[in-house]
Amino acid sequence: MTAIIQQGAGRELSNPPSDGISNLRFSNHSDHLLVSSWDRSVRLYDASANALRGEFMHGGPVLDCCFHDDSSGFSASADNTVRRLVFSYGKEDILGRHDAPVRCIEYSYAAGQVITGSWDKTLKCWDPRGASGQERTLVGTYTQPERVYSLSLVGNRLVVATAGRHVNVYDLRNMSQPEQRRESSLKYQTRCVRCYPNGTGFALSSVEGRVAMEFFDLSEAGQAKKYA
Repeated sequence: MTAIIQQGAGRELSNPPSDGISNLRFSNHSDHLLVSSWDRSVRLYDASANALRGEFMHGGPVLDCCFHDDSSGFSASADNTVRRLVFSYGKEDILGRHDAPVRCIEYSYAAGQVITGSWDKTLKCWDPRGASGQERTLVGTYTQPERVYSLSLVGNRLVVATAGRHVNVYDLRNMSQPEQRRESSLKYQTRCVRCYPNGTGFALSSVEGRVAMEFFDLSEAGQAKKYA
């Protein structure tokens, strides 16, 4: 006899984006949901109340977004801008720019900085506490071997995945050079990287539909744990 598994009914949010969704993130402290889209918008929803709390439009598709706190966040856009979005006041400002579309963005609570990766082959760190304007908020620019496709944070550790299957691991307290330079163990282009919550390594996915489980520990015993 075949068992029938009943799935819980999902909830479709009202006022969805009008084009493909590039990313969505839940707040760590509430049911607020931040959504970026190819329709050039970033929307903030209260998922439990099924209510749209705010929306900001950009000059091009928005490729990534992340929270700062429950009512504000940051966006990475194909119009080359990095923006801070304060939904509670309906206010936005441009932290700075890249020379090509900004593919990914993260906020480090440990360092108090916004980290962005771009198709201009650079990684940039921004201090959002500075006055508006690139010359006052830009902390540093770090050249990458290829276009940045994905990045992920855990504590003070930052993992950057680029075209050409390159993977760089940084310590945010010393960004002068990567702590580790690696090559993806997967055969094809990297799609996404995400650090383990316990800080011991990262998962790396590629366009062929495979995922590699990697570890920061470079010892023989540490590397024996990895698999795909």
